[in-house]
Amino acid sequence: MPPRRPAGAKLRKLRTGTILAALLLAGCATERAYDGAPLARGEGAIVRADPVVSAGLPVQVRIRQADGREVGVEASKVELPPGRHTLIVDCRVAESGAVRRFTLEEELEAGGRYRIVAQATSRNCEAVALVAD
Repeated sequence: MPPRRPAGAKLRKLRTGTILAALLLAGCATERAYDGAPLARGEGAIVRADPVVSAGLPVQVRIRQADGREVGVEASKVELPPGRHTLIVDCRVAESGAVRRFTLEEELEAGGRYRIVAQATSRNCEAVALVAD
């Protein structure tokens, strides 16, 4: 018969797993980055970056601001109305630890789904671009 673990060890393991799961789920949040009433389904545009918990990604892109509004650390996506928008984006290269900030001026369409992608070397981010998802 295998030795029994103390109850405290099981509780710590469960607590650690719960915290990790909460962080992973929080990193997938969508933040509404505009004032006023929520848009009807399909009227807004969604812009997606990388999850907050990068899980070892060599390059991580994060949305810092949308139209001058700070984006919370838990959000990896923003919802915006159609039209022209300014996004401030950070791009981090894990190997070197280098972080560069970029400004994107983009026209978004109603119902559009977009993602921000990085062009990077192992040392630095060279550029970021918004692409249709």
